[in-house]
Amino acid sequence: MYNTFFYIIIPYLCVAVFITGTVYGITRGRLAISAPATGFFEKRKLSWGITAWHYAIIIILTGHLLGFLFPKTVMNILSGYKAMFAAEALAFGLGLAAFLGTIILLYRRITEKTVSKNSNFADYFILIILLIQVILGLSTAANYRWGINWYASHMSGYLKSLITLTPDVGYAAGMPGVVTAHIVTGFLILAVLPFTRLMHLIFVPVGYFFRKPQQIIFHK
Repeated sequence: MYNTFFYIIIPYLCVAVFITGTVYGITRGRLAISAPATGFFEKRKLSWGITAWHYAIIIILTGHLLGFLFPKTVMNILSGYKAMFAAEALAFGLGLAAFLGTIILLYRRITEKTVSKNSNFADYFILIILLIQVILGLSTAANYRWGINWYASHMSGYLKSLITLTPDVGYAAGMPGVVTAHIVTGFLILAVLPFTRLMHLIFVPVGYFFRKPQQIIFHK
């Protein structure tokens, strides 16, 4: 029951919420999937935080995607000790950068009055859950040296079984609690994404290149 709940029920519920939220956001119009800018209020912390977070997350997610799409290739490349050590060191360093960036962004949103006034519950919640996810990832990397190879050999198979609607918990069953929490939190982030400012990341802004110039007017 434990494996069924965490590895099957929660993932499918999160995907269902994501799809429902996405459709709802689209039907509400473009503004529902836009991200109101806060860079007018404070730029220094935003620049440091967003740069560290974006670069780290993009590379980390790319690594996860490669492990999912080409598991055998990844395992072959990382079969040697030096290659595995270098990959784990890089992943841990990127995790630290993502942690630092998230902390800066959360601190900025809390301490900058103009930013906090233009924030809602979802803005804080997504940053907190992202921070938790990064901490879980760092904890996994620090305590389990087999993380990258395990992801390619087992996690990729588990995710593919979910996609093909033939869930097989055998790939992920018996994992330590921190690994299970990392997996579950990843699906939870997917579920809350449509209700946050980060939703615009999954849309290709084709209309942006054809829209009329916007005018920004400041009222004293």
